Amino acid sequence: MDQAAVNRPGTMLVTGATGVVGVEIVERARAAGWHVTASSARGAADAVAWRMGEAPAPEQLAGPWDVIVHAAARPRWNLPAQEAKDSNVAPVAALEPLVGQATHVIHVSTAYATGLRGNTRSSDLADYRNTYEWSKAEAEREATSRYGATIVRPPLVVGRRSDGAVSRHTGLYSVMQSGVTGMLPVFIGEVDAPVEVVSTCDIATCVLEIAETGPRAEPVVLGAGEQVLPLKGVVDSMYLSLNRWRASHGYEPLETPGFVTPDQWDRFYLPFAKPHLTNRQLRQIDLLGEFIPYMSVGEPIGVNWQVDDPAGAIETAIAAWADRRPHLAKSSPRPWVGEEGAA
Repeated sequence: MDQAAVNRPGTMLVTGATGVVGVEIVERARAAGWHVTASSARGAADAVAWRMGEAPAPEQLAGPWDVIVHAAARPRWNLPAQEAKDSNVAPVAALEPLVGQATHVIHVSTAYATGLRGNTRSSDLADYRNTYEWSKAEAEREATSRYGATIVRPPLVVGRRSDGAVSRHTGLYSVMQSGVTGMLPVFIGEVDAPVEVVSTCDIATCVLEIAETGPRAEPVVLGAGEQVLPLKGVVDSMYLSLNRWRASHGYEPLETPGFVTPDQWDRFYLPFAKPHLTNRQLRQIDLLGEFIPYMSVGEPIGVNWQVDDPAGAIETAIAAWADRRPHLAKSSPRPWVGEEGAA
C-alpha cells in the first residue's frame, strides 16, 4: 500500500456488509470519511449483491481500492467440509481481480482459526474443533499468500457498546435464549474457563485503525486479555442485565442456571435424558453443543489488541436483545422434557 493512502480515508470495499461485523464497519468507516462501497451476498439498499465464489464481481466493485475489508463469512460451525470451504475460502480467491498493487486487504477471521494446535498451518480437519475453524484457517492462508493481508481475529461478538445494536442475534444470544426458554437446564462448560467477548464496535475500531495506519505483519487478536471474564462471569453479566430488564417491566427475576462440565454432560446428563427429549429439543441441543468447546477453553487466545470492560458490553447487548425480543425476555423456563407432540 503506498504511503499516500496511509493515514487518510480513501476508497474502501467492505464485503459481508450486512453481517454482524460488516454493518458496523461500514457505518463507522463512512462516518470517518472513507469512500465506502458495500457488498453482500443478497445485496441491500446500500450494498451491491455479489455471491462471492459463485459469480464474478459486478462492475460497481471494480475499484481501484485503497482498502478491501473482507468481512464476508458463513459462521456456522456444523457445515459439511466442502460447503464450509465454498462459503469461507472461495470468496477470498474471488477478490483477486479487485486487488491492485497498492490495495491493503484486511481479512476478518476468528480468534479460533488456530484450532487445537494453536496455529493455522494445518490443513487437517482433525486439528480443528469444527469445519468453521478449519475453513477460516485455510481462508487466512489464502488471504496472506495471495494478498499479504492483515488478519484480524475477533472472538465471540455482541452488539455495539453504546446501545447494543446488532444486525442479528447469534452466538451468545442463542445461549441466552436457551436459558430463558429452558431449552437447556444447565450451562455446559468450565466455570473458570476464559471466555473472550468483544463488541462490533471494538472490531470496527480495530479495522479502521489498521486501515489508516497500514498493514500488520502478525494477526491482530482482539480481547480483554488479562481482564477476560471466566464463563461464570459472562453468564452472570447476561443474567444481571436480563433481570434488570425484567424488574423494569414487572417480571420476577430468573435464577442463573447451574453449570456442569462437558464430561458430566456427555457421560451422565445427556445419555439419560436424550431418549425422552422432543425432536425440537434434540435439534437445539445439537446446535448449542457447538458452543461447548468455547466455554471450556483452558488457554488464552493470545490477545494483542486490548478491548475495554467486556461485562459492560455484554450487559448492554443483553438489554438491547430483551428490548427487541420481549416475548423471550419475559418468559420463564419451561420443563426440559416435553411431549413429542410439542416438537
